[in-house]
Amino acid sequence: MNAPLTMDRRHVLMGGGAIIVSFSLGRTAAQQQVPAGTPKRPGSLATTPYLDSWIRIDADGRLTVFTGKAELGQGIKTALQQIAAEELDVPFELLTLTTADTKLTANEGYTAGSHSMQDSGTAIQNAAAQVRDLLIGEASRRLSQPIESLRTENGAVIGPDGTRLRYGELVASGMLHVQAQPSSRLKDPVTFKVMARSIPRVDIPAKVTGGAAYVQDMRLPGMLHARVVRPPSYGARLTDCDTSAVERMPGVVKVVHDGNFLAVVAATEFQSIKAMGARGRCAVAGKHEAAKARRSA
Repeated sequence: MNAPLTMDRRHVLMGGGAIIVSFSLGRTAAQQQVPAGTPKRPGSLATTPYLDSWIRIDADGRLTVFTGKAELGQGIKTALQQIAAEELDVPFELLTLTTADTKLTANEGYTAGSHSMQDSGTAIQNAAAQVRDLLIGEASRRLSQPIESLRTENGAVIGPDGTRLRYGELVASGMLHVQAQPSSRLKDPVTFKVMARSIPRVDIPAKVTGGAAYVQDMRLPGMLHARVVRPPSYGARLTDCDTSAVERMPGVVKVVHDGNFLAVVAATEFQSIKAMGARGRCAVAGKHEAAKARRSA
């Protein structure tokens, strides 16, 4: 029992193999939830398959496209709108794009790593193409015409005799609440009209004119601004703080003191920043602090 432990390369590989197998089994179990041989839906359709999660058409003809990705200056609002307009055969200007709204859009995780086009762009392209085919199918039923004789243009399905049925007329309740197919009848790139031309980016005007371009530009009715007052060093604990002077500062609505947490709430962002940086008399304890120290309140 007291013999020295000897290990060779074979023993190490055998042990490592056991560990690898245990992780592989976990992945295999997850994959078994999807029937073997089932084609994967493209892009983020794999996790959010319903078409109306990406495309909405109202009875009055308004079209809305949804993406879980955020515009961070990379230009995706323009690019995704171009993709949808192309596959739906509608003018670029008639589309509304809703981005990264936790109530309305698909959960596509982070906007990073150049995945906006790979995941969301692919999903929107395929969803738009399948929505277009559903509209053509409905028009075929109403006009009693073969699908092959119909075409789409400017937000409408057009019959061989020139009869036009607008998308808003064709959409019925729940029509788009169907799961996407793994493959789509995408348009041939040689026929592209919207995606084949350069379009001024829709996010630029607000940025150069001081408009609402980012989340920090949002202004809601009665909206307040807050700033957290950080401790002077790691491990410090707030034991007491006189905030009376800060509470009298212009715009300050409240000073929040809850245990070791300290924050200021004010009417404007700059007023909250000024209040955060104001000097108050606070007691701080910790192995790196003296019992009493002056600290922002």
